[in-house]
Amino acid sequence: MVVIEPSFEIDEKGRVICQSHSKYPQFLQPHMTDLEDIQMEKQLTCKSCAHYINDDCYFPRSEIDKIELDRLTRSRFQCNLCGNKIDRMLTIIQKIYFEVKFNMNMPLICCNCYLSLQENKFIENNRRRIFESLSFYTPSIFLIINPYPFNVAAVLIYVFFVIVLKIIIKQKFHYSLFLLDLLKGKKFYEKNFRDKDKLDLP
Repeated sequence: MVVIEPSFEIDEKGRVICQSHSKYPQFLQPHMTDLEDIQMEKQLTCKSCAHYINDDCYFPRSEIDKIELDRLTRSRFQCNLCGNKIDRMLTIIQKIYFEVKFNMNMPLICCNCYLSLQENKFIENNRRRIFESLSFYTPSIFLIINPYPFNVAAVLIYVFFVIVLKIIIKQKFHYSLFLLDLLKGKKFYEKNFRDKDKLDLP
């Protein structure tokens, strides 16, 4: 049986596209409307490819199913720069392919961070998110200094509420406001991208 080797490119929106995907020509249609673009994005998965269905891809169908299950149910695949969950399956497949085939530790980067790197706005966006993250805790300062009793309990309840709210925002709106994610992302940027003229990915 002939095994199809994947080959990847990244479009102007930072989306990973497999050039070996059976629907690849459809992904390159020019002048798509917003609705057509949304429909196309839904097809950016191995599961819509004939090579997955025929089980003749470099990645066996069972392995693709396992990767997709991990993507949907676990937090293993997160953007190295902002901590957001990676939604697009082909971004993960590309990373795993380069690790297995070329022993290359490729970063996982979401589309928003990819664009911010291309536009040299990552630090600006990171600082804004850090400010937004810290602003969530401003009311707790007022609760601590208020003269009424039980303010410690109120602070603990509020902090718990903030954590739950941040989880909801991260999961539903794909916008991480966890300070640890953002600080780790800034450190990752400083190490891998600060001195580069442009985003250098395979």
